[in-house]
Amino acid sequence: MANKYNVSPAGERRALGRTFDSKAEMLYALQLQRMVEGGIVQDYVCQPKLWLGVPEYTYTPDFLVVPSVEAGGLPYYVDVCGVMTTSKKKHMKMWKAHGRLALVLVKHTGNGKFKELEW
Repeated sequence: MANKYNVSPAGERRALGRTFDSKAEMLYALQLQRMVEGGIVQDYVCQPKLWLGVPEYTYTPDFLVVPSVEAGGLPYYVDVCGVMTTSKKKHMKMWKAHGRLALVLVKHTGNGKFKELEW
């Protein structure tokens, strides 16, 4: 049965010891791993679960990214976007009201490249 969001088979989304929700998310994780190895990023966490406003309303961005001390900057969250669903729009509205760190939305543009989305 085909997935309504055209998600690749699990084997094509597996890297770094885990299966990612999408191929784009996997590619972004591989990019983050290269940034860790290059000293640009200190660490990253996959799918941290957060409260937005109240404990009953949770949101799980794809990554929490901690820049290296040398790179400077504050930690930030990343969400790799495929389809902008009604649910995603609701999360963005709640993030604007209750998010504590920056949230960066990125979209895979092909050839392992990503572009930041305005929201």
